[in-house]
Amino acid sequence: MTKETELKLRISTQFLPALTQFLNTQARPQSHSTLKNWYLDTPAAALSSARAALRIRQHGDGYEQTLKTRGQSTAGIHQRGEWNWPLTVPQLNTDVLQHADVADHWPANINTAELGEIFTTHFERQAWLWQLDGCEAEVVLDQGEVCTGHKTLPLCEVELELKQGDAAGLWVMALRLAEHAPLWLSDISKAERGYRLARLSQPWAQTPGVAASDDMAIALPQWLGYEFLHLQRALEHCLWDCNIHGALDAWTHWQALRALPQLAGKVIRRNQTRVLRDALDQLQQPLQQLAATAQLLSYLRSADEESDVHEELNTLQAVWMGRLQQLRDDAVLAKALTQAAAALYVLPPLKSGSEQAGHWLRHLLRQHLPLLEQLKRQRPQSTEQWRGMSHELSLLCQACDYARTLPEAAQGNPVGEPVWRALSDMLNAETLLQRPWSLPPLHTADEGEQRGADDYSGWAEEHLQHLARQL
Repeated sequence: MTKETELKLRISTQFLPALTQFLNTQARPQSHSTLKNWYLDTPAAALSSARAALRIRQHGDGYEQTLKTRGQSTAGIHQRGEWNWPLTVPQLNTDVLQHADVADHWPANINTAELGEIFTTHFERQAWLWQLDGCEAEVVLDQGEVCTGHKTLPLCEVELELKQGDAAGLWVMALRLAEHAPLWLSDISKAERGYRLARLSQPWAQTPGVAASDDMAIALPQWLGYEFLHLQRALEHCLWDCNIHGALDAWTHWQALRALPQLAGKVIRRNQTRVLRDALDQLQQPLQQLAATAQLLSYLRSADEESDVHEELNTLQAVWMGRLQQLRDDAVLAKALTQAAAALYVLPPLKSGSEQAGHWLRHLLRQHLPLLEQLKRQRPQSTEQWRGMSHELSLLCQACDYARTLPEAAQGNPVGEPVWRALSDMLNAETLLQRPWSLPPLHTADEGEQRGADDYSGWAEEHLQHLARQL
């Protein structure tokens, strides 16, 4: 087994010439090849459920079988186990899966006789070998498509795979590349996209690996990594799949990630997070605007009478697609996300001995739980009242999120899954109460009539009242 360490980035095709020109001058070109890949799994996608991937690849006249097992992602850098076996024909060799070193990692209860093709990925690959500041990496550019049946998805991404040196050097390379093209960090693999296309994807879930007894010096990096991974994946779904829920989730996790260093001020110094905070601040306005657009789209799409909102839905859809395109093409913002990830990756060891994670979370809950009672009993009536509690609502939602995996910290308070989901929905609704209003007036079905901020704020307030009654 080999250990693969790589950094993945996504890019729009119009920026490929500038990127390849830079790589041709700074790195050593290696090859240009056509790769055809067949991914195998059981009909119920048992391998995918175990976070493993099995494929057969054609490269020229040769074939190779590859198994990749469950790995980990740290601030955007992926590490996972990988086995490769040469084949003479494009046919699965199950014997090699019985080898002792493989069997220890092969997911239990999977019958190899049930394995069959689920989807394919076919792409052109350009490769370079790049040495920079003591780090050597293979840089590959893949352009092609993911296919299953008659359905296809475009594929265009860059991978930096560590060959020699420290993995932190991959960030230096990524930031150099980001000076020449908008490159967005990616956590969604080719395999995951293929399973989604085949409608066999498993719900993705990631919880912070924090125990109540953990020192905050251990727990805080785990929570920071959790928030960043969710922000990164949500933003990826939003930008490349036009997913409105991705926009809302990205904004929620941006708020939580931005707040964490201040909330844990006893264990982390302000100067240790300066680069992280500066990078995140560049993303604030575009993510907030995108979330407001997504929330209003959600309201319009769920309208009882589609004809009543047809005109404004069309206008808003055009605004939404325009903002996505603008953000995808923004090299400064793409680089800001990479800078945030790099800052997390090189975060120095934190001061230990301040307090345990469970105690810290109990204090955070005690501090913000009164808002939960206020929402239950008073249910604010005005835009100003709702707007005034936006920040505290975000912190309460964040604390309830962490308490889902540390229920002992809640000490019997009702802050489980239903409460967290209701608070998350409230944060989404609050995006329509922001000031200044981030959306243009939208035409309604009545000729010449327009709805503006006050109308949509009223929709949000009605929804907030409904959510408060659910608490």
